[in-house]
Amino acid sequence: MKTYIIKSLFIAMTLLVMQACKKDTVTVRSAAEGTASTLKASATDVQLSSEKADNNAVTFTWDKADYGYNAAVQYTLQIDKKGNKFAAAREYALDGTAAFEQKFTVGDFNNSLVLMGFTPGAAAELEVRVKSELRPNVDTLFSNVIEIKATPYAVIVNYPSLYVPAAYQGWSPATAEKVASIFDNKEYEGYVNFTDPSNLIFKFTNDVNWTTTYGWASSTNTDSKSEGTFASGASGNLFVPSTGYYILKANTKNNTWEAQKTTFGIVGDATPGGWDNDTNMSFNATTKEWTVTANLSVGKLKFRANGNWTINYGDNNPANGFLKLNGGDIPITSAGRYAIVLNLSIAGNYTYSITKL
Repeated sequence: MKTYIIKSLFIAMTLLVMQACKKDTVTVRSAAEGTASTLKASATDVQLSSEKADNNAVTFTWDKADYGYNAAVQYTLQIDKKGNKFAAAREYALDGTAAFEQKFTVGDFNNSLVLMGFTPGAAAELEVRVKSELRPNVDTLFSNVIEIKATPYAVIVNYPSLYVPAAYQGWSPATAEKVASIFDNKEYEGYVNFTDPSNLIFKFTNDVNWTTTYGWASSTNTDSKSEGTFASGASGNLFVPSTGYYILKANTKNNTWEAQKTTFGIVGDATPGGWDNDTNMSFNATTKEWTVTANLSVGKLKFRANGNWTINYGDNNPANGFLKLNGGDIPITSAGRYAIVLNLSIAGNYTYSITKL
């Protein structure tokens, strides 16, 4: 009798354990089995023009991702070049977990395309999707992909920038030159003219209030170039080795900086010196422009610094008056005497003009 009771209790306990396991198996659901959002766009051929910069360009909407239970989901809209598989997507994280819409004005969408490297005047093909996450990089679902076409227009783009306050201009960020990150990748560059041999020091700062500053940590220099590392909040000043017109570079990903003295000229088979010898330009400190008057032949030309190809600027394709590093040759279709102007004073927005006299 005692043996029978013990066996009965053992069987009952086994059944209870099995039922508990069965109950857990039924109620546990993997987030990987969730259903992603469905993305929609108000337009797939987006019309952009500077006259309508404040108008709505496109609105993206989507429904709630379903993880099988009431989850707090973070949504991020991703935009990338068609065929890039979102490897370098521009992302727009939505505030809050109940946001299911992202609107773009014409101006904002145009600036996004320019920051992504699309050429003004040339048709751009995009892919857009929505990423949903329970927390960053965990339980990620992706919506359907929508293809978008748009042609950006040329404007002076307010790129992400750092200010360059310096001793010669009274350490005032509000009136300082800037360096810009044209691809919004924390790599900045721009041009500054240092004229006072007793005031060759400067710093980088992220706004006019000196919220974040970058000062000297290490450096090496020659007569025409300084480079090294900086540190956030460091008291030491960065510097150029002598007076002149410098291209300044700052990389806030690896905390490096560089200052290279430059002079500019034109080169090409349309110029007096051909492709081997530069026709030098002169800098006007008042207008902040490089200029030269020269007899040009039918052919092509480019702008380059210091008589070599390390820094050279050509046009976009199609041509729009803005210059691009390592850009295309600029055609001259009629021989004659020309006034040629190069303007590098607005960081990231380099322009030129070639006017027949």
